[in-house]
Amino acid sequence: MRRRRASATPSPLRRDRDRVLDALESRFLARGFRATTIGDLASELRCSRRTLYEIAPSKEALFVLVMGRWLERVRRLGWQGALAHPEPRERIEAFLRPGVTETAKASAAFLADVQDFEPARALLAGHQRERVRFLRDMVADGMEKGSFRPLHAHLVAETMLLAITRINDPAFLAEARLSFSGAFAELYELLLHGLFRPKPGAPGARRRRTLRER
Repeated sequence: MRRRRASATPSPLRRDRDRVLDALESRFLARGFRATTIGDLASELRCSRRTLYEIAPSKEALFVLVMGRWLERVRRLGWQGALAHPEPRERIEAFLRPGVTETAKASAAFLADVQDFEPARALLAGHQRERVRFLRDMVADGMEKGSFRPLHAHLVAETMLLAITRINDPAFLAEARLSFSGAFAELYELLLHGLFRPKPGAPGARRRRTLRER
């Protein structure tokens, strides 16, 4: 008997689950998860508590699930962008861009809840270590091809990781008057273009667009 091909169209149940997860992502990014209940979430999303409990056994588990899904998308978009560009600088810019665009809605409340909840904090740290490891490999490749200055790729990556760890701190962001997304945009511009302005008439002297503007 011939096997039936799996349909490329998601089932109604899968579509409904994805809709709920999308709505939860928007809600958590905007307001975090601590100051809410499953009942509040069900009311806001216009679904039953049972629907939420079928996805995860608690609001904490929902938060980790939704956050993992969000971070996986950042990594996937980064890789897809990088694979579309053979030139090292453009590849790195494309790889980093989702770290700015996909974090634009992350609020101070969301970051505070991440930092106060060890499973979420560990998930974010693992995601960022993985991104930095890939960045290190791309920096090393750019150095080998002569596109970048011959610096120490591992040191560049570790410096980035330390800076990212600082950006994860809501108190730092408040002190610096930066959003999570804005801080990443600034850090990536520093990585890609350095501190000093190009001399007038030199290549690249015209104002560069930031990653957020692209």
